[in-house]
Amino acid sequence: MHYLLFYEVVDDYAERRAEFRQAHLAKAWRASARGELVLGGALADPIDGAVLLFHGESAAVAEDFARADPYVTGGLVKRWHVREWNTVVGEGAANPVKPNPEAKSADEPGRSVRTRSSPERANAGPSILRLWTARTTAEKFDDYVRHVTGSVFPALGEMEGYGGGYLLRRERDAEVEIVVLTLWESMEAIEQFAGRDPNQAVVEPRARAVLTTFDEFVKHYEIVDSPAGPVHPKS
Repeated sequence: MHYLLFYEVVDDYAERRAEFRQAHLAKAWRASARGELVLGGALADPIDGAVLLFHGESAAVAEDFARADPYVTGGLVKRWHVREWNTVVGEGAANPVKPNPEAKSADEPGRSVRTRSSPERANAGPSILRLWTARTTAEKFDDYVRHVTGSVFPALGEMEGYGGGYLLRRERDAEVEIVVLTLWESMEAIEQFAGRDPNQAVVEPRARAVLTTFDEFVKHYEIVDSPAGPVHPKS
């Protein structure tokens, strides 16, 4: 399987990395020689992170690398996490999937594609609620609000199948507890946003920077009834 290792680096990473770069590169090339590290490098414009692609039997191949990476032990990496990547196309794909020559593509006539504007969905409304919680300090809560209302919710509003969202807060144990609720027409719509594993939380680096703790996974609930009426009325 393939695994992506994401690094979120400190603000002065570019200035400080020279001290650790040779040791980091030596470790990376050894992992490459063993067939574990496929590709790796820093993100550009801005240099605020790095992504490394690993191949192995489990996520441990990437996790073990990160724990002993001089960039991590040297304090250049603020946070890191690993995501399994289900590769299906390309010479080195872990789970190659070939197209069915008898199947029609979405652009070919004869196949109807269900979209948000299709008549059968016009009055359906959201049917799935996605719930995620986190905590931050009172001082940093406003930064998180600006991120959500100025970036996250507007971006979600452009996605098919998104039905709106709520940002909730309450004071708890000298911190602020955050609850984010988003509404969706289907799990398929959620997968377009969250990826192959819709239960994995999507937490952008800007949010991670102001949160003290957050859920790595979300919860999904089927909406049975709402002010607009039952989503799945009894027959």
